[in-house]
Amino acid sequence: MLQLEKFCYYQHLSLSGGQERPIFACRIVDIRGTRFHVLSRIQDAGLDFTGRTNFIVHHLVFTPEEIRQFSTPPVILRDWPGWVKSWTKEPQLLENEDWAELTALAGKTNVPAQTWQRVTGDAVNGYGLLEARAGASFRVDDQPDETILELLAESLELLEVRDPRRDFRTAAWNYTFTTSMQEQDNPADFRWRCIHSDNPAANRFATPDCRALSSVRATKCTGEETAFARKGRQSPRFVEQPQNQRVKEGDTATFTAKAEGIPTPDYQWFECDRDGKEKNKLAGQTSSKLVLGNCKRGTTRYVVWATNGVGDDCRSVPVKLDVDEPKPALTISKQDAKVSIGVRMTSQRPQLDVWEESEPNSSDSTVSISIWWLVAIFIAVLAIAGGAWWKIKSRSPTTKPSFNNGINQVVGSTNAGSGTLALTPPTTPVVSTNQSTSTQLAEGKTPSGESNPQAKRTINPPPPTEFPLPDGWMQMVIGKVASATAEFIPKRFDLSAVAEGFFTNGDNILFVCKTNEGGEFNATIPKIDSASAVRRSGIMIRESQETNSPFLFIGASSERIFVYRRDSKSDFFSTNLEIPQINQGNLLYLKFNQQVNSYSPAYSFDNQAWLFFTNFVIPATQQMLVGFALYSGDSSTKVYAHFVDISPPMKPTEKLEGRH
Repeated sequence: MLQLEKFCYYQHLSLSGGQERPIFACRIVDIRGTRFHVLSRIQDAGLDFTGRTNFIVHHLVFTPEEIRQFSTPPVILRDWPGWVKSWTKEPQLLENEDWAELTALAGKTNVPAQTWQRVTGDAVNGYGLLEARAGASFRVDDQPDETILELLAESLELLEVRDPRRDFRTAAWNYTFTTSMQEQDNPADFRWRCIHSDNPAANRFATPDCRALSSVRATKCTGEETAFARKGRQSPRFVEQPQNQRVKEGDTATFTAKAEGIPTPDYQWFECDRDGKEKNKLAGQTSSKLVLGNCKRGTTRYVVWATNGVGDDCRSVPVKLDVDEPKPALTISKQDAKVSIGVRMTSQRPQLDVWEESEPNSSDSTVSISIWWLVAIFIAVLAIAGGAWWKIKSRSPTTKPSFNNGINQVVGSTNAGSGTLALTPPTTPVVSTNQSTSTQLAEGKTPSGESNPQAKRTINPPPPTEFPLPDGWMQMVIGKVASATAEFIPKRFDLSAVAEGFFTNGDNILFVCKTNEGGEFNATIPKIDSASAVRRSGIMIRESQETNSPFLFIGASSERIFVYRRDSKSDFFSTNLEIPQINQGNLLYLKFNQQVNSYSPAYSFDNQAWLFFTNFVIPATQQMLVGFALYSGDSSTKVYAHFVDISPPMKPTEKLEGRH
């Protein structure tokens, strides 16, 4: 009561030639560490029997826990019928009040901002009041009290789309104001201060940026904010329905939907049954896209809901995902095909890779080749063999190519001017990692660098897969690694290996990488396939292939996120944290971000809210290798990892060329 009595004053302006008017105020009062929200209505009460002036003050006091269920302060001050306008008793607390009408005001809406439209010509200008600095003053001589409260109420309701928490009712109670500053007022009590020129203290309360409330203009508004101010709330509706998908087992499926509404709708995906009835809520799937990685064979159905708190929620059509088994492959016995030929198309000239089985009598094994690749290979063999034979015959009529045992070997000259292509299979097959072979061998030079016309040109075999890594990427084995494979199935890198992992004295990992050009490197892990607590898959930035090279790694097991770092002094650091239960088994987004001369790791579960490990950085003092790392945690278990949505570097903050 004592605190409220401090606000019980009224300046009778009629005594100085001014106009009497009611005053509406919203304050925040701190009493012994507890914040209270106080709404006050103050007005003139005429003269008493002795001829003295009187006034009446009525306060409403709210706790922070109560405000969310009520309307905003300007609406209560303007529309609540319970305000007492006459009083003949001693000051007292009112009890046994009926608050039903106060609660009912929460259903009132103040958008579209029609009063701002009428006063300023554009409803969007209501955001201008929200943009004004705290403690700004506004002249309101040209506006009646009712209009002032309407303008304030509309601006506070526009917070629904501007407040990042989307909790505009709570946020609105933090915007304190008075519709008319009085001489006894403390300016620090109010964020918005309305002043009247007939108050003798008006000039004292006018700040340097004081302007008429009717001249307030918004300076920055999004499309959603503009539509909300001019059109008000609109129920969600789908303008793009998700479509049925059919993929191969192990692939990634993506469903996309789009709903419109004001405010912008939120999404929630569900798995549903044959009848389209929801049965499983997909945790974390709250965007317009549903991405399902490493799809399993079978048929599943999905549906998405869009909601924005206006009208009825909107439901999409149910969609179906059919996952088929991989395309059957044609197998050819090595005994039936002594030479395997593969053509890999790049942006440069096609490469022809030839190799021969080194032990014709080895046990029977098979090589899987797609039927379409078989057709292409067969045509390529005919064209190349025929062309080589014709050139040899036309330029060296006395020398015939030797064909031993069918097509086991193709032998000829390597003279630069002859145009003859000579291919001799190496005695030991070499597994390609998309790295260039020795320049001396590739160009037919001796170790001293001199040209050797009689040197045999050796061409590396293709990787042991029909899905080679993209140009610029390489498979790097660091330390002791077994059964390592790396494939690129468009938009997805698939890795598998047996390796023990990171150690203070050296590493045993599979690293698929490229040279980093600077900036940001992003990747997504669709799902942790292995439940092993010791396996790790993630992204790594590293100085070299040396086992004790400085590096920075961020990755995950099925239940935890891990960060490892080795510095230039070979000191090893690590940290980890638990993945919340709701996010386990879902998408995990990882990235390295360049800040000035260092890289720092971060992770996210929604690709929006990122958590950085600021204490784990690696200097960007030279050109680095960046990519994907995998290990199983022991020397016997083979594990797999998939990475998708590889983002290109984003606007490098600093180029790295020339810094070695």
